[in-house]
Amino acid sequence: MGSSVLLNVSRLRISDESERELELAILAGSILVLLGDDDTSARDLALVLSGRISPSGGGVTLGEEELDITDHGCRGRVEYIPEDPIFPRGMKVTDYLLLASSWTGHSRKKRGEILQQLVEWASLEELLETAADSLPAGERQRVALAAACLSLPEVFVVQGSMPHEMHELLESLCQGGCAAVISVGSVRDIPAAADRIALCGPADVENVVGYRQLFEACSEMMRIRVSFFPPLPRAVMESLPGSRDLLAVKGGYEFHHPVLSTAVNNLVNLARANSRQIAELEIRPPAAEELIQYFRAEEEGEEVDLFWGEDLDI
Repeated sequence: MGSSVLLNVSRLRISDESERELELAILAGSILVLLGDDDTSARDLALVLSGRISPSGGGVTLGEEELDITDHGCRGRVEYIPEDPIFPRGMKVTDYLLLASSWTGHSRKKRGEILQQLVEWASLEELLETAADSLPAGERQRVALAAACLSLPEVFVVQGSMPHEMHELLESLCQGGCAAVISVGSVRDIPAAADRIALCGPADVENVVGYRQLFEACSEMMRIRVSFFPPLPRAVMESLPGSRDLLAVKGGYEFHHPVLSTAVNNLVNLARANSRQIAELEIRPPAAEELIQYFRAEEEGEEVDLFWGEDLDI
């Protein structure tokens, strides 16, 4: 990973409700995840980092310049891909990419070669003759990302969950020296190549943790919910090897297990031994609010409540 700072956040207040100032550097080759739903600061912070809205205080610099998307020097260096991209009605993907290439100043002579490489890289061959506005949201995001690449940006800011194919594309861009900021609402949507995760509260970033730290916290806090048909007696369920903190919930049970693959294998064996079918199996990662509480308690040396704020439907 490169060491150059592409975006630098100094004494930033995301909104008028912010209670603290944010200091953050986004390095070339890195992926920063903003974890939080629409009721948190994650969405606004993504818009601030892309230059779409102004912060309440402080600033963001792009290289040596103040980030201002209306400034010619910054335009195109940071590209924003919304969760639900909008395209001209009925315009085919191939025509949209041609139009986007003309906007970014590519000469007609080079346009064909550049677009061919881009289409192959983003695996858009089968979509070229389809109206872009008729595509599912994930495929529209992929088209929007391909179009964004035409301006050769340094930073990509992506809003909302996306297909895993997009994770691979963003990872390859970062390997080439770009940086990515991804705003997602669930742990499930975090790409494996993420470097840091900003845990976003209602008005502020509460903590910034490494991917490994988050992985270890989720391993401790992840819950498995299962139901059987016919229902399985609790006494039998309590015999499941390795399970702990077993709770009866509506329709079944919920418990923690340190190794997910082992837990699933044990559940299959338990169902077979008792002539049951597994009717439902759900892995429940912690929400952003639970992770904020977890890391806050860890910093303060308190005992962590792994199930804080959770409705267990007992």
